[in-house]
Amino acid sequence: MTETPLNGIHFMLPTPFTEGGEVDLASFSRLVACAANAGCRGVVCLGVMGEAPRLTESERAQVMEAVIRASGDRLTVTVGVSSESHPVVAERTRAAQAAGATAVMVAPARLARPNPDVTFGYYAAVEAVTGVPIVVQDLPAETGVHMDPAFIARLNAELPHARYLKLEDPPTPPKITRVLALTGSKMGIFGGLGGAFLFEELRRGAIGTMTGFAYPEVLVRVHRHIVKGEVEKARELFYQWLPLIRYENQTGIGLSVRKHIMARRGLLSSPAVRPPTPAIDRATQEELEDMLKAFNSLTIKVTVQLG
Repeated sequence: MTETPLNGIHFMLPTPFTEGGEVDLASFSRLVACAANAGCRGVVCLGVMGEAPRLTESERAQVMEAVIRASGDRLTVTVGVSSESHPVVAERTRAAQAAGATAVMVAPARLARPNPDVTFGYYAAVEAVTGVPIVVQDLPAETGVHMDPAFIARLNAELPHARYLKLEDPPTPPKITRVLALTGSKMGIFGGLGGAFLFEELRRGAIGTMTGFAYPEVLVRVHRHIVKGEVEKARELFYQWLPLIRYENQTGIGLSVRKHIMARRGLLSSPAVRPPTPAIDRATQEELEDMLKAFNSLTIKVTVQLG
């Protein structure tokens, strides 16, 4: 079977919840349709933005199946399988493959103190059971595990399926350059972090991004401009939207901000998050509404261009 390339923009999906706190599976069809209509390469579920640690194993399975079913042949599906133990990450990897995932995304398990050999063994446990690409997620702010470029290059060189990196260890542009140099540009690198450095990451050699910015069509457009060599058009569009990217990317409340925007766009039935994920207060909601009014004309312009 020919492997599907992952180059492009991947929409990181939140896990929708009802106001009562239950998983809202019905909203996934709208989220996936948004990604497809925007021109995304794929979607990603059960990541940090998907509040994966807040879900039961049964809920994880339901989310994964709903996303894969809704995506069909239109989009690739990368499934987050990260865990705190080798057996669990291996079992989740098997389950994702069995369900039809295109790739698995794996962040390292938390450690009380740095131990590169243990972290390598964790990824080797995934390699031992996978038949699909591994997207290594480098997110030290969440995991507490710092993976230097040499270690990432070792994963790429010694684990055949570790072909991609989701780089969220700022400053990301210089690290992209170092990883590409050490891997001979054999590792496909995605940005993240809400798309805050997308323009710079693409110019450094990133092949796309995996992030949950609530207007994925904007990121798709920036990527297309870069691929075509239209750097100034990419810069202009990115800078137009950067204030909203910045506001949406706030530590702690960023997910709630995104969910409010997505609910406003009709992609979610409710902006509810699952405690202890913090929800935004009334004043923040009012700030957000004020900002979105300013972006209304830009939203219409981008939608028309992509339509």
